[in-house]
Amino acid sequence: MKITYTVQNIEQSPVEIEANLDFPTQTEDAVWLLWAFAPLQASAETAGRSESERLGKIVSELETSLELSHGVDYAGMRIQDGWAEFYFYAVFSKGAERRFREVFLGHGYPQIEFGVNRDADHHFYHEQLAPDATAIQQAKNAQIIEELSTAGDTLESVRPVEHYLFFQTRSAMMRTADALEARGKIEKDLYEEGTYPHGLMLIVEHACTADAVGSVTSALIEAVEAAHGIYVGWSTAMAEKGAE
Repeated sequence: MKITYTVQNIEQSPVEIEANLDFPTQTEDAVWLLWAFAPLQASAETAGRSESERLGKIVSELETSLELSHGVDYAGMRIQDGWAEFYFYAVFSKGAERRFREVFLGHGYPQIEFGVNRDADHHFYHEQLAPDATAIQQAKNAQIIEELSTAGDTLESVRPVEHYLFFQTRSAMMRTADALEARGKIEKDLYEEGTYPHGLMLIVEHACTADAVGSVTSALIEAVEAAHGIYVGWSTAMAEKGAE
């Protein structure tokens, strides 16, 4: 499974990251980090839809053509400052550069930067690509928001939104409920099977734009992680067009 999320670099510029969440389960023998940088078309700062599709085809072609010969696993991609950065881990690195250049050339990128580093513990993946809970929720938010928008929702309309938080102990749930009491209406003592059985629902009124939802979910993730719990997600009724 691949997810896409956005962070800011030290210059406060946006960095779009695609991370392969299945990568850590792959072979431990993939000790070589193969990377390739390609300039985005027309010196654009971010890839458009058509170029994003082209970049995805490059990833698929490299995975397919190098899987048997080099034991390649796709780790992820970063897009920043007018460049697309591709990262793969491989069991063998010799001869991979030639195939990389052939594939990129075939998709309209005659000049790329290519390199190989030994990274047996996959530090780069875990430190630079793997998402934290906030980034994973950002990707989930985007999917729900897109579904709402497609269905005709007025995303800017403020409406009640239900947020769900679960904890290992009831005491942790109660402490967090007390801390969030001023944020909105709370329903306590939700119950689910599993490691985090004790839950609460917090109803907060806000818009469903990416910024509005992201601000609320980030704060709730911080609160729930302080109590060693998990943020499960949110739901809301659709706001019809024309609603205030």
